[in-house]
Amino acid sequence: MAYTALYRVYRPQSFRDVVGQTHVTTTLRNALREGRLSHAYLFNGPRGTGKTSAAKIMAKAVNCEQPQDGEPCNQCATCRAISDGSVTDVLEIDAASNRGVEEIRDIRDKVRFAPSDVRYKVYIIDEVHMLTTEAFNALLKTLEEPPPHVIFILATTEPHKLPATIISRCQRFDFHRIALQEMVVHLKQICQEQQVEVEDQALHLVAKLAEGGMRDALSLLDQAISFSGNQVTLRDLVLITGTVSQTYFSLLAKQIAEQDIGGLLEQFHQVMVQGKDPEQFLQDLLYYYRDMLLFKTAPNLQEIVERTLIDEQFAGVASLYSLPVLYQVIEALNQALSQLKWSSQARVLVEMTLVKLCELGRSREQTPVAENTGQNVAELVKKIQILEERVNQLLQGRVTVAAATQVEETRAPQTQRRAPMGSGGSGRSSLNKVRETAQSANRALTQQLIGNWSQILAEVKKVKIQFQAWLINGQPVAASDRAVVVAFTSPIHCEKTMEPELRGIVERVIQATTGKELQFFSVMEEDWKEIEAQSSQPGEQSSEADADPFVSEALKLVGEQLLEIKE
Repeated sequence: MAYTALYRVYRPQSFRDVVGQTHVTTTLRNALREGRLSHAYLFNGPRGTGKTSAAKIMAKAVNCEQPQDGEPCNQCATCRAISDGSVTDVLEIDAASNRGVEEIRDIRDKVRFAPSDVRYKVYIIDEVHMLTTEAFNALLKTLEEPPPHVIFILATTEPHKLPATIISRCQRFDFHRIALQEMVVHLKQICQEQQVEVEDQALHLVAKLAEGGMRDALSLLDQAISFSGNQVTLRDLVLITGTVSQTYFSLLAKQIAEQDIGGLLEQFHQVMVQGKDPEQFLQDLLYYYRDMLLFKTAPNLQEIVERTLIDEQFAGVASLYSLPVLYQVIEALNQALSQLKWSSQARVLVEMTLVKLCELGRSREQTPVAENTGQNVAELVKKIQILEERVNQLLQGRVTVAAATQVEETRAPQTQRRAPMGSGGSGRSSLNKVRETAQSANRALTQQLIGNWSQILAEVKKVKIQFQAWLINGQPVAASDRAVVVAFTSPIHCEKTMEPELRGIVERVIQATTGKELQFFSVMEEDWKEIEAQSSQPGEQSSEADADPFVSEALKLVGEQLLEIKE
């Protein structure tokens, strides 16, 4: 008789045999026991986690002649026939090779006929996300209101590719990756039944490489048994899978911490001689340091056990690393993995990365963090003392003109935020420029700009359409021989147009259109009306002190005798 692969021999035949999916099997057993069956189910999750096996168990359970607490008996003729695949009413369809609308229409036409051998017709559609859009549309109505004797079970690894209309018509069950400990226990039972001796570390490596899929784990175990016979060791498993042992990584990490570049490169050379893949080597080293980081920050976290065996050697190497160095090591390895995909010299890049990891610890020794922190604190304390002295001088009435100017410069950003115009060049100086433009406005030039404004907008649009969108809210209101003022009704547009890049483009376009080199200023419409009124009535114009609140504040503090205002 031909040899049967382990993953086929140990395929689950009942819900209790499904490993690591208790949340799914319990719900299905309760539904079967209480007779609360749905017409459609959606099983989704990573490969090898039991989706198709659970679907076949479900098909047996709904048709079993002697069900036992929601489980199929696997003894009656119906259960045996479904297990053998000889029941025509239980169909397993691979959507990857039967993805067209014609295949789904054929299912839709046959669904109406009653089952011939069993109680329910069960359609198991594997990899259902591979169906075409037309096939999904053909399945939609049948999936929503199938005949009472039909059950659909859809299985997929990529549920996000399914239309929402399909998902909403199914009971959805999410299959999880199988935990490493559960997988190891199950593999041990299989090894005992097969009378094979396997080292615990080898089983942990099999479970780690399977990444939560039991089918992948059984395939790797089958391959290891074929290579080693009845005694499987970690050395054999490392040899056939191309991975590197944890002991080796512990040696590398110790050499990196001790900055032993020569020994480190020699160990890496031995790995390359054995034909290991540089990218896989870097990935495994990254996971090793990731486990070390978790071990140091959260030693009780269960997830640590799922990657690395925590032993005395690992704990001893972890004590050689501080958290800042670990962060830098993981970041350097991650960057190297990203660069490796585009590099034609993978080995050289890995060697350079290993040398860089050794240099990380050395550079940190040369520039201690505490020393840099102390220097920064000293500089901050010195600056605070200078500021305190200046504040005391101001409060005592001994402020000088230079001190007043420094106060004004310090508070300039607040003035810009409160100013009614844009932040890029706004403030008291910009307001003064707007007032000067209003007082010396050239009526003919203003009318020329108003008439050419649409042309100016069109030219700005050629440079960048977003800039034209910010300007379209404004309208020229005054122009002199030196500047032009544009009034806006929206504060956002007004503020945005005073940014240096946009302002420079507008000034160049205006110069090209009018032949005059004019500065561009934006102002809110209500502010412009106030400035225009003041310009038309010079006698009632407010004083400089009233126009600027900071000058008024300085006058209150030091008096007019000690304060000199300069433009």
